[in-house]
Amino acid sequence: MPSTADEGKLLDEVRDLLAATVEDLTVEEIQPDSSLQDDLGVDSLARLELVAAIEDRWQIEVPQEQADRLTTVREIAAHLAEAVVAPAGSTA
Repeated sequence: MPSTADEGKLLDEVRDLLAATVEDLTVEEIQPDSSLQDDLGVDSLARLELVAAIEDRWQIEVPQEQADRLTTVREIAAHLAEAVVAPAGSTA
């Protein structure tokens, strides 16, 4: 299980990536419990770009059905904490 410091670092990295990927978003606007769609206005195209950026940054694959369930910044960070520790396809 990731430590609180690791979780905070992941949250910051996700916030930075969101701000860099989604037009008109700043890191200051993005809170851990912000809803991508409701609070941040991330539409389906921006969501696809975000997933692609996550996959590229962390060298993981995020299946579409899994990506659809990640609705907040905190959920994305939690998914990354698990996926980076135990990459998809591993037997761990």
